[in-house]
Amino acid sequence: MRRLGTACLLAALLLLPGTAYDQRRPNLLFLSIDTLRADHVSCYGYERKTTPSLDEMARSGLRFAKARSVAPWTLPSFASMLTGRYPTRHGAGAEGPLRDISHSVPRVLSSEVPTLGEVLKRSGYRTGAVTSNPYLRLGPLRGFDDAVCKAIRADRIGSLSREWIHREVDGAPWALWVHFNDPHEPTLAADPQLRALGYGEEVLDDPARADLVRWGSKEKGSWLGNRPSADGALDLLRTKVALYDATILQVDHEIGRILELLQRKGQLRNTVVVVVSDHGEEFLDHAEEGARWRHDPRGIWGIGHGHTLFEEQLHVPLILMGPGISPDRVIAEDFPLTELMPTLLGLLGLPAPAGMDGEDRGAWLRDRQRAPIPMAAESTAYGPDWMAWIDGRHKVVTDRTGHVQLLYDLREDPYELHDLSASIDSLAFAPALRESLSAWNERALADAPPPSEEGALTDDMRAGLKSLGYVQ
Repeated sequence: MRRLGTACLLAALLLLPGTAYDQRRPNLLFLSIDTLRADHVSCYGYERKTTPSLDEMARSGLRFAKARSVAPWTLPSFASMLTGRYPTRHGAGAEGPLRDISHSVPRVLSSEVPTLGEVLKRSGYRTGAVTSNPYLRLGPLRGFDDAVCKAIRADRIGSLSREWIHREVDGAPWALWVHFNDPHEPTLAADPQLRALGYGEEVLDDPARADLVRWGSKEKGSWLGNRPSADGALDLLRTKVALYDATILQVDHEIGRILELLQRKGQLRNTVVVVVSDHGEEFLDHAEEGARWRHDPRGIWGIGHGHTLFEEQLHVPLILMGPGISPDRVIAEDFPLTELMPTLLGLLGLPAPAGMDGEDRGAWLRDRQRAPIPMAAESTAYGPDWMAWIDGRHKVVTDRTGHVQLLYDLREDPYELHDLSASIDSLAFAPALRESLSAWNERALADAPPPSEEGALTDDMRAGLKSLGYVQ
């Protein structure tokens, strides 16, 4: 008999009842994928089938069409997801008017701010984590007792996660955080995944492929960064995007295997499952602006993440599945990831800690007359300390003094191609947008914790961050 693919088997398994008793309190499986922009996920409309397992999850659960990270890089984004607070109010991230984490160590998450792991642990959950980004050691992993944090690829992450499930999952409520880093530089894609996505010899045999595991080579003329536009780089960009897509498929396969195991053990139907990303990635989307600004201290523009607050870095996938979650629904309204922790705690029947910026949105999700949730974004890793406000339709980006840098109508211009800031004085909606951002900033600064200490990097952490392109 021909073997069923993981996604096909998962689709069948999600329709089956569990084979063991349901616990009174749900478990939590928190699946995160680094550097995954929403528009490269097939259930978000991407033309290539990068995510068959995530697509099945979306059909069995809830897909958020406009989930956004509140920061464009890993540490402050996960700290916000796992505390329900904006970066200014949890302390983790870069600091100063001009940031460059390639030459400075960011500050850790404030010890005064409770994390999701700590809340779950105090509530009697057995907690574990299998993760692959060293920055998570600077606070987001607090409370996850049985934690692995190594710069390893999806197959090893998946194997260690399944071992944890076999070893730790029994009658007690449990929470497991699994973080995959594969779409992040270096994008080490395998040929079978490239072929499965329809990429041919033009990618498989591209002489620049080995260099594009990073961002190309300046010496060989394949460097993708610092271009005024994508013109003249379309072949290089095609190969880089192909490698990125194939790593997504590699991660998706491992997610399918984890969910399949939980179903076999009778655990899946009483487990809240979340899939989310911390930020996206730029592939020359706004190279023209980068060439004009040239404000990144590294002298790089047009590629990567952490340097702007454009949508390709903030718009991320978010899917929820499990008890209490209606299947095959799409939430079209804006949803900032500060809301994720309190909403998950609500699904688990646990109270949220005081002091959060986010709220339990369980009632909001059930309301058919939902309004978009206004949100801020901040905490760049490279360049000036800019911040943004999004009100559901419009988006303004300013510096900390309130000077407007960018202004967009996201309904009419979702790819942010037409900056309206030059006409701001004639736009009726602009004053309220600027005032909302200014008021948010004042509140956040007033409620900020004392500055936390600079993170301490072990040799192992520094080596891992160097392999990911963060440090020199």
